[in-house]
Amino acid sequence: MSELLARKTLRASSLVTMTLFGMVLVSLGLQRQALAQGTYMSAEDAKQYQDCLKLARLKPEDGFESAIAWRDMGGGEPAKHCVAVALIALEKYEEAATRLDALADESTSPQQVVAGLLAQAGQSWMMAGNLEFAWRDQSRALGIVKNDPTLWVDRAMVLGMAGQYWDSIDDLNNALDLDPNNVEALIYRGTAWRMLETYDLAMTDIQRALELSPQNIQALFERANLHRINKDNDLARQDYLTVIENSNGTPVADAARANIEKMDVQTGSE
Repeated sequence: MSELLARKTLRASSLVTMTLFGMVLVSLGLQRQALAQGTYMSAEDAKQYQDCLKLARLKPEDGFESAIAWRDMGGGEPAKHCVAVALIALEKYEEAATRLDALADESTSPQQVVAGLLAQAGQSWMMAGNLEFAWRDQSRALGIVKNDPTLWVDRAMVLGMAGQYWDSIDDLNNALDLDPNNVEALIYRGTAWRMLETYDLAMTDIQRALELSPQNIQALFERANLHRINKDNDLARQDYLTVIENSNGTPVADAARANIEKMDVQTGSE
């Protein structure tokens, strides 16, 4: 794993894509974990848990205070998890990850829930920029639950951000063996193939992702990158403009706009 830490540099477009996916996966992971934990509660406790999570997401400062109060009144694991959710919403990723690690270690919940806590901790470490701890927690989660494609995608994302593209592809292959129509896995694998300069396989994965999800912003952005590499600037521009139109103000839209400007500069200098 020490080699992983020595290889953190990515091209800007791939970093934007993977970072944006990281945010999405954290959000989806929290939703899955809420459902998993809610299964093992009374109806009253489950409602309080859902209300706490909603407040943590919409008004994280208020949510954090509410979750702390609930924890101090004996709210147990759900309250502690809600505290971590609020910290993620506040972008305090390292503190959230530390709390999630501790909660996973002390949890008496079923193994599925523990794996979910570790997966979220890994995502939070990733958002904090600590890829070693992210990889550690995602690997621990996979040691508990091997048949969840999302866990394989999570770890593949960390490996990709560290520049370990072949290892990332191995994890994505495992995810796609479990779920052949997993759009995120296809896009990540396409990105990894692009970084390895295997452009035909990259385009195959991205086109398949767009067949499954025609308006997927990340897939359109990645296809634009491939068109640009192939000198198909008109097609690249079309996809970049679609990304900007449908996600203006986001990091991926900013990257699309910057790539259009680079193409214009290159065209003007020829």
